[in-house]
Amino acid sequence: MSGLLGASSPIVPLINGASSTQSASTDPNVVLISGLGQLLSSLNIFQTSLQQIYSPYSISNSISATSSNPSVASVSAAAGAQNGNYSVSVSQLAQAQSALSTFSLPDTNSSVVGSGSLTIKTGSYAYTSPTSATSFTSNGSATLSISNGTLSSIAGAINGAGIGVVANIVQNAAGNYQLQVSSAETGASNNFQILVSDNDGNNTDQNGLSRLAFDQTQAVGSGQNLSQTQAAQNANFLINGASGSSANNSGITLGSSVSMNLLSTGSTNVAVNIDLSGLNDHAQSLADAYNTLQGSLNALLIRGGLLSNDPIAKQVAVSLNQQATASYSNGNSLLSNLNQIGLSFQYPQQFGQMGSLSFNASSLQSAYSGDSQGTANLLYASARALNWLANSYASYGNGTIPLTLTALQNMQISQQLGQSATPRSNTIPSNLASLTSGQSGTIQLSAQQITALSLYAMVYSLGAPYAINAQILNNGLGLPGNSSGNGISTYA
Repeated sequence: MSGLLGASSPIVPLINGASSTQSASTDPNVVLISGLGQLLSSLNIFQTSLQQIYSPYSISNSISATSSNPSVASVSAAAGAQNGNYSVSVSQLAQAQSALSTFSLPDTNSSVVGSGSLTIKTGSYAYTSPTSATSFTSNGSATLSISNGTLSSIAGAINGAGIGVVANIVQNAAGNYQLQVSSAETGASNNFQILVSDNDGNNTDQNGLSRLAFDQTQAVGSGQNLSQTQAAQNANFLINGASGSSANNSGITLGSSVSMNLLSTGSTNVAVNIDLSGLNDHAQSLADAYNTLQGSLNALLIRGGLLSNDPIAKQVAVSLNQQATASYSNGNSLLSNLNQIGLSFQYPQQFGQMGSLSFNASSLQSAYSGDSQGTANLLYASARALNWLANSYASYGNGTIPLTLTALQNMQISQQLGQSATPRSNTIPSNLASLTSGQSGTIQLSAQQITALSLYAMVYSLGAPYAINAQILNNGLGLPGNSSGNGISTYA
């Protein structure tokens, strides 16, 4: 490191595109500043590329799902879907149980149906026929008090109970009104039962409130006075020849992250296609960004390069190699290393330099087919981690390289001031060697200059821990036994 502290030379301005190899006549401090400036610029470009990969506005993979007969079924696909084709045949749609009053009234608000109470239960029947059952298993009930109930007030009371049964008033062809009661949910197990306590004392006749009784364990016209217009049933279908059934017509799973909504009976073919060009582009961009930085950094690190002996540049290379081969936490996914998703690391031929990444699209496709979410998460997590690593070196607030450049540039300012000043007992020496030797009087330094020298010594003590400190301590501080007898004082 003593070569860095030798005879001074004028400050040389940084020129973009300067050669990455040193000239024997160039000031070593200027060479170092130039090399670190080039490395900082390369890291900034690297970070910009990485941020585009995991930006929330980056292009996601294109997922398309189509139905050859959209009147039979509509389809949708989300992240995690896989390429696939499905033959769908729908023989029956799911539907809700519905029943209609057998009586009608000329109006909805003034004609009275009756008084008493309605106990409405939801559950399932054990059927012997579509309109006859042996038992009813309830999973919820509500009892409603009805006083001089009209069609409107009764429908309002049923809907307000929130029991899973919906009441509507329908107008028939003659212009009169009837009460329709339906299950809120489709499916063979979503049935209802209405038991009546009629104030007229007869709970099964077809007078008064009893006209709303609906119990399929009872005979039609005697305890089953509403007429069933639609039976509760499941949707039945075939998917690639395999039979399926669903209580609902919507959200039926075809495959991973692929679902369909049934609209009518009939047949359709569903095709799901995943365009991985977006994910492929991001993976290739990661490899390209990494390899571009590798080329720049290794040119600085080679023998004779601007940073061939610089400990910071060497640590950047080691850290990036470690990050490229690191294992990542990836939720429940078994994918944790970049080589599992087609990004393979090649170690450098020379120790201390930066390796490279190669991308294989087929390997990415294979990983995505087995674990789409884990593949995408791993790619984006690695891009973020590499960006954070680069930022620890390149951040202008507290990054290692900007702090080091500041210290070196302050050192250069001190040297330049020393060269231009008239030699006096309180002038600023041109470099550390002359600062600490051959002076007959006390040397005065400003606090800023001392800070610059201290930072310089701190950074390069990694490479030569004794050379600089020895210069300062033995020659500059006037310690007992010092042959020069010089001392250093400060002024504000």
